[in-house]
Amino acid sequence: MPKLVLMLRVKDGIFFVDEWLENVEKLVDEIVVVDNGSTDGTFEALKAHPKVADIVCTEGFNEGRDKNLVYAMARKRNPDWCLWIDVDELFEPELTRKDFDRLMLRKGVNKYGFRRFHFIDREYFAGSRARLHYSAGHDRVLWRESPKGYFEDFIIDSPNVKGISGLQINTDFRIKHLGYINKEIVDKKAEIYRAIIPEKEDTFQEMYLHNEKKIKWVDKRSSLKVLKLNWLLTYLRLTTLLPRIIRKISGLITDKIKSPALQNKLK
Repeated sequence: MPKLVLMLRVKDGIFFVDEWLENVEKLVDEIVVVDNGSTDGTFEALKAHPKVADIVCTEGFNEGRDKNLVYAMARKRNPDWCLWIDVDELFEPELTRKDFDRLMLRKGVNKYGFRRFHFIDREYFAGSRARLHYSAGHDRVLWRESPKGYFEDFIIDSPNVKGISGLQINTDFRIKHLGYINKEIVDKKAEIYRAIIPEKEDTFQEMYLHNEKKIKWVDKRSSLKVLKLNWLLTYLRLTTLLPRIIRKISGLITDKIKSPALQNKLK
């Protein structure tokens, strides 16, 4: 079977770490960790877990640096596939390793996308139109390891892995993002971000999910409510993808028309 290595960058994640380990240990073969200076016992809890194959510490906030460091650590484990999720993110409980093996054994597919839902509390996730549009996308990925893979070297908000070419299939696998359910944790995160990009205060305030519509989470994947939710999100995704494709094609056509070679031919 394919070897799956999970990467984690974390700081002071003790509020979630035991639950997270219980969730992911059944899905992956090994875990590698960069701890960015935890002082709450997170480092010790992770290091003691048998699935954690390697863990190192860094100082100073730099997401891009740390993500590329943990990627290099993962590569030393000789993975067939890699996965990135944060310590406050849990896969829906019905998913098993067999589900992941089924994905990884498919030929011709190099990436799979997962949907992420921002939780207001333990039972409800954010269900406003804007949040549903966000969840309709697939901002966490499982990818077939390639030497061309890398993370962009941004101090903050370094996005998904880059350089992995080939077909991506977006799944209906769901991830519960619990990072906003605790105000103290959100305050700490906002404080870190505010020190780096103070001009983004409006974005920081969005993490508090003020006056957000609440939708009750259902674990059972085969329930009609979950099926309807996935159908709705797929529809929302299609309504945003088509305009983007049209804009991209229009831009390519415009660039072609404005090219010096074509302009010379038209003279």
